[in-house]
Amino acid sequence: MTACGQPAAVSPAPAAAPSVQEAPDPKAEISSDSEVVVFLGDSLTAGYGLQPDEAMPDQVEAIWRASGLDAVAVNAGVSGDTTANGLARFDWSVAAAEPDLLVVALGANDFLMGVPPDIARANLAAILERARAAGIPVVLVGLTPRGALEPGSREAAYAAIYPELAAEYGVPYYPSLLGQIEGDPSLLQPDGLHPTKEGVVVISAPLAAFLEPVILSIEAQ
Repeated sequence: MTACGQPAAVSPAPAAAPSVQEAPDPKAEISSDSEVVVFLGDSLTAGYGLQPDEAMPDQVEAIWRASGLDAVAVNAGVSGDTTANGLARFDWSVAAAEPDLLVVALGANDFLMGVPPDIARANLAAILERARAAGIPVVLVGLTPRGALEPGSREAAYAAIYPELAAEYGVPYYPSLLGQIEGDPSLLQPDGLHPTKEGVVVISAPLAAFLEPVILSIEAQ
Protein backbone atom coordinates (compact mmCIF):
# COMPACT_ATOMS: atom_id res chain seq x y z
CA MET A 1 0.00 0.00 0.00
CA THR A 2 1.30 3.40 -0.93
CA ALA A 3 0.15 5.81 1.66
CA CYS A 4 -1.34 7.05 -0.11
CA GLY A 5 -16.75 24.43 -11.04
CA GLN A 6 -19.18 24.13 -8.11
CA PRO A 7 -17.81 22.05 -5.26
CA ALA A 8 -19.31 18.61 -4.91
CA ALA A 9 -21.61 17.90 -2.01
CA VAL A 10 -19.73 16.53 0.98
CA SER A 11 -21.08 13.55 2.88
CA PRO A 12 -20.88 13.74 6.68
CA ALA A 13 -17.57 12.47 8.00
CA PRO A 14 -17.71 9.57 10.44
CA ALA A 15 -16.76 10.26 14.02
CA ALA A 16 -12.99 10.33 14.33
CA ALA A 17 -11.47 7.46 16.26
CA PRO A 18 -8.72 8.33 18.75
CA SER A 19 -5.36 8.77 17.06
CA VAL A 20 -2.53 6.41 17.93
CA GLN A 21 -0.32 9.32 18.99
CA GLU A 22 -0.85 12.87 20.16
CA ALA A 23 -1.15 15.47 17.41
CA PRO A 24 1.95 17.70 17.47
CA ASP A 25 1.76 21.40 18.26
CA PRO A 26 2.26 23.01 14.83
CA LYS A 27 3.49 26.33 16.23
CA ALA A 28 6.41 24.68 17.99
CA GLU A 29 8.26 24.17 14.72
CA ILE A 30 7.71 27.56 13.08
CA SER A 31 10.12 30.47 13.08
CA SER A 32 11.12 33.67 11.25
CA ASP A 33 9.81 34.56 7.80
CA SER A 34 10.17 31.12 6.23
CA GLU A 35 7.46 29.71 4.00
CA VAL A 36 5.49 27.29 6.18
CA VAL A 37 4.46 23.92 4.73
CA VAL A 38 2.24 21.68 6.87
CA PHE A 39 2.25 17.94 6.12
CA LEU A 40 -1.11 16.51 7.26
CA GLY A 41 -0.74 12.75 7.24
CA ASP A 42 -0.48 9.44 9.02
CA SER A 43 2.45 7.21 10.01
CA LEU A 44 4.29 7.76 6.72
CA THR A 45 4.39 11.46 7.53
CA ALA A 46 4.90 11.04 11.28
CA GLY A 47 7.96 8.83 10.79
CA TYR A 48 6.80 5.56 12.33
CA GLY A 49 9.72 3.58 13.75
CA LEU A 50 12.20 6.40 13.16
CA GLN A 51 13.83 9.19 15.12
CA PRO A 52 11.92 12.52 14.87
CA ASP A 53 14.51 14.13 12.61
CA GLU A 54 14.41 11.13 10.26
CA ALA A 55 10.75 11.61 9.32
CA MET A 56 9.86 12.56 5.77
CA PRO A 57 8.95 16.25 6.41
CA ASP A 58 12.28 16.81 8.17
CA GLN A 59 14.19 15.22 5.30
CA VAL A 60 12.25 17.28 2.75
CA GLU A 61 13.07 20.46 4.65
CA ALA A 62 16.76 19.53 4.75
CA ILE A 63 16.72 19.18 0.96
CA TRP A 64 15.06 22.58 0.59
CA ARG A 65 17.60 24.20 2.90
CA ALA A 66 20.48 22.67 0.96
CA SER A 67 19.06 24.12 -2.26
CA GLY A 68 18.65 27.57 -0.70
CA LEU A 69 14.86 27.45 -0.32
CA ASP A 70 13.77 29.08 2.94
CA ALA A 71 10.86 26.83 3.88
CA VAL A 72 9.85 25.10 7.11
CA ALA A 73 8.21 21.68 6.99
CA VAL A 74 5.76 21.18 9.87
CA ASN A 75 5.17 17.51 10.63
CA ALA A 76 1.44 17.17 11.34
CA GLY A 77 1.48 13.42 10.83
CA VAL A 78 -0.14 11.13 13.39
CA SER A 79 0.34 7.36 13.19
CA GLY A 80 -2.95 5.55 12.73
CA ASP A 81 -4.85 8.57 11.45
CA THR A 82 -7.64 8.17 8.93
CA THR A 83 -9.09 10.88 6.72
CA ALA A 84 -11.72 11.45 9.42
CA ASN A 85 -9.01 12.01 12.03
CA GLY A 86 -7.22 14.46 9.77
CA LEU A 87 -10.42 16.39 9.16
CA ALA A 88 -11.25 16.43 12.88
CA ARG A 89 -7.93 18.04 13.79
CA PHE A 90 -7.76 20.49 10.88
CA ASP A 91 -8.06 23.58 13.09
CA TRP A 92 -5.34 22.42 15.49
CA SER A 93 -2.88 20.82 13.10
CA VAL A 94 -3.33 23.02 10.02
CA ALA A 95 -5.13 26.32 10.56
CA ALA A 96 -3.28 27.09 13.80
CA ALA A 97 0.05 26.92 11.94
CA GLU A 98 -1.11 29.56 9.41
CA PRO A 99 0.67 27.69 6.61
CA ASP A 100 1.60 28.96 3.19
CA LEU A 101 1.01 25.45 1.80
CA LEU A 102 -0.73 22.28 2.98
CA VAL A 103 0.33 18.80 1.85
CA VAL A 104 -2.44 16.24 2.44
CA ALA A 105 -1.27 12.61 2.63
CA LEU A 106 -4.12 10.58 4.13
CA GLY A 107 -6.21 7.57 3.22
CA ALA A 108 -3.99 4.51 3.61
CA ASN A 109 -5.49 3.66 7.00
CA ASP A 110 -9.01 4.14 5.63
CA PHE A 111 -8.24 1.52 3.00
CA LEU A 112 -6.66 -0.88 5.49
CA MET A 113 -9.55 -0.46 7.95
CA GLY A 114 -12.23 -1.09 5.34
CA VAL A 115 -13.65 2.44 5.25
CA PRO A 116 -15.86 2.76 2.15
CA PRO A 117 -14.20 4.78 -0.63
CA ASP A 118 -17.02 7.32 -0.73
CA ILE A 119 -16.50 8.15 2.95
CA ALA A 120 -12.75 8.63 2.50
CA ARG A 121 -13.42 10.78 -0.54
CA ALA A 122 -15.95 12.92 1.36
CA ASN A 123 -13.48 13.48 4.19
CA LEU A 124 -10.68 14.46 1.82
CA ALA A 125 -13.04 16.79 -0.05
CA ALA A 126 -14.00 18.38 3.27
CA ILE A 127 -10.33 18.96 4.08
CA LEU A 128 -9.85 20.60 0.69
CA GLU A 129 -12.95 22.73 1.31
CA ARG A 130 -11.63 23.82 4.70
CA ALA A 131 -8.29 24.74 3.18
CA ARG A 132 -9.96 26.64 0.35
CA ALA A 133 -12.10 28.59 2.81
CA ALA A 134 -8.97 29.49 4.78
CA GLY A 135 -7.09 30.53 1.64
CA ILE A 136 -4.47 27.78 2.05
CA PRO A 137 -3.02 26.26 -1.16
CA VAL A 138 -2.96 22.46 -1.15
CA VAL A 139 -0.97 19.63 -2.69
CA LEU A 140 -2.81 16.28 -2.64
CA VAL A 141 -0.76 13.09 -2.30
CA GLY A 142 -2.29 10.00 -3.86
CA LEU A 143 -2.64 6.40 -2.76
CA THR A 144 -2.21 3.34 -4.96
CA PRO A 145 -3.25 0.02 -3.40
CA ARG A 146 -0.95 -2.87 -4.25
CA GLY A 147 -1.98 -5.37 -6.87
CA ALA A 148 -4.07 -5.11 -10.00
CA LEU A 149 -6.65 -2.34 -10.03
CA GLU A 150 -9.54 -4.28 -11.47
CA PRO A 151 -12.36 -2.11 -12.86
CA GLY A 152 -15.10 -1.76 -10.27
CA SER A 153 -12.91 -2.97 -7.43
CA ARG A 154 -12.48 -1.24 -4.09
CA GLU A 155 -8.79 -0.79 -4.90
CA ALA A 156 -9.59 1.00 -8.14
CA ALA A 157 -12.16 3.18 -6.39
CA TYR A 158 -9.58 4.30 -3.82
CA ALA A 159 -6.91 4.96 -6.45
CA ALA A 160 -9.34 7.15 -8.41
CA ILE A 161 -10.20 9.39 -5.46
CA TYR A 162 -7.02 11.44 -5.55
CA PRO A 163 -6.57 12.45 -9.20
CA GLU A 164 -10.29 13.15 -9.41
CA LEU A 165 -10.30 15.41 -6.35
CA ALA A 166 -7.11 17.14 -7.49
CA ALA A 167 -8.76 17.94 -10.82
CA GLU A 168 -12.03 18.97 -9.18
CA TYR A 169 -10.33 21.39 -6.77
CA GLY A 170 -7.55 22.49 -9.11
CA VAL A 171 -4.70 21.46 -6.80
CA PRO A 172 -1.35 19.85 -7.65
CA TYR A 173 -1.38 16.06 -7.44
CA TYR A 174 1.58 13.93 -6.30
CA PRO A 175 0.77 10.32 -7.19
CA SER A 176 2.51 8.31 -4.48
CA LEU A 177 4.84 8.61 -1.48
CA LEU A 178 6.22 5.07 -1.59
CA GLY A 179 6.07 4.44 -5.31
CA GLN A 180 9.85 4.30 -5.72
CA ILE A 181 10.53 1.89 -2.84
CA GLU A 182 7.45 -0.24 -2.20
CA GLY A 183 9.01 -3.18 -4.03
CA ASP A 184 12.38 -2.90 -2.30
CA PRO A 185 12.42 -4.67 1.08
CA SER A 186 15.86 -3.22 1.86
CA LEU A 187 14.24 0.22 2.12
CA LEU A 188 11.20 -0.89 4.12
CA GLN A 189 10.81 -1.80 7.76
CA PRO A 190 9.95 -5.44 8.58
CA ASP A 191 6.20 -4.68 8.30
CA GLY A 192 6.68 -3.99 4.59
CA LEU A 193 4.63 -0.79 4.87
CA HIS A 194 6.87 1.85 6.42
CA PRO A 195 10.17 3.11 5.02
CA THR A 196 13.47 2.76 6.83
CA LYS A 197 15.65 5.80 7.46
CA GLU A 198 17.31 5.17 4.10
CA GLY A 199 13.93 4.68 2.45
CA VAL A 200 12.75 8.06 3.70
CA VAL A 201 15.79 9.69 2.13
CA VAL A 202 14.90 8.08 -1.21
CA ILE A 203 11.23 9.14 -1.18
CA SER A 204 11.94 12.64 0.14
CA ALA A 205 14.05 13.79 -2.80
CA PRO A 206 11.36 13.63 -5.52
CA LEU A 207 8.72 15.03 -3.17
CA ALA A 208 10.95 17.98 -2.25
CA ALA A 209 11.60 18.61 -5.94
CA PHE A 210 7.87 18.45 -6.74
CA LEU A 211 6.96 20.89 -3.96
CA GLU A 212 9.73 23.43 -4.54
CA PRO A 213 8.20 25.13 -7.61
CA VAL A 214 4.83 25.17 -5.87
CA ILE A 215 6.39 27.03 -2.94
CA LEU A 216 8.25 29.41 -5.25
CA SER A 217 5.01 30.23 -7.07
CA ILE A 218 3.37 31.03 -3.74
CA GLU A 219 6.32 33.26 -2.77
CA ALA A 220 5.96 35.13 -6.05
CA GLN A 221 2.30 35.99 -5.47
